Amino acid sequence: MASRTRGFIDVQIIGDQRGVDHMLNRLEIVLSPVGLEAFLLSTVEPWLQERAQNRFDSEGDDVVGTWAPLKPATVNMRQERGYGGAHPINRRTGDLEEYIVDSPARITELPSGAVLTTPGNKATGELADKVETAQVGRDYPNTVPRPVLGMNETDLAFVLGSLAKFVQESV
Repeated sequence: MASRTRGFIDVQIIGDQRGVDHMLNRLEIVLSPVGLEAFLLSTVEPWLQERAQNRFDSEGDDVVGTWAPLKPATVNMRQERGYGGAHPINRRTGDLEEYIVDSPARITELPSGAVLTTPGNKATGELADKVETAQVGRDYPNTVPRPVLGMNETDLAFVLGSLAKFVQESV
C-alpha cells in the first residue's frame, strides 16, 4: 500500500501598507457611482451607439434578427413620396435613426452604482410612435416589428470585459 505524503506550501506576501491603502482607495473611487458613470459614458454608450448604427446599416443584426422586408404597397408609397423604395428600412426621414444612434445617454447615480439609459431622452409624439412601431409592430396598418433597440450576450460580454479592464487599469 502506497503511503500518502502531505505537502505544505508556505506563502509570504511582502508589501507596504501605503501601497495597499492606495490601491484600495483607487478601487473605491473607480467603483463609486461617479467612477462607474465615467465608465458607462466613455465605454458603454459609444459601444451601444455603434451597435445601433450597424443595426440600421445592416437592417438588423445578431440581437434583433434580420428586419422583414417592406410590403410592396409600402415600397410604392415611399417611392411616390421620394423616400426611396424598399431600402433603407426604418430610415424614411432619419428621425428614428438619429434618436437611437445620436441621442445622449442619461446616467442615474445610485448609492450602489450607476444606471445608463440610452437613448437618454424619452421619445414623444410621432417619434415615440416610430420607436414603438419599430420595436413591437402595429396592428393597423399591419406592420411587423423591425426592432432598433436591443442587447444580447455579446453586449454583456463586452460590458463585463471592459469593466474588468477599466478597474484593472485604474488601480
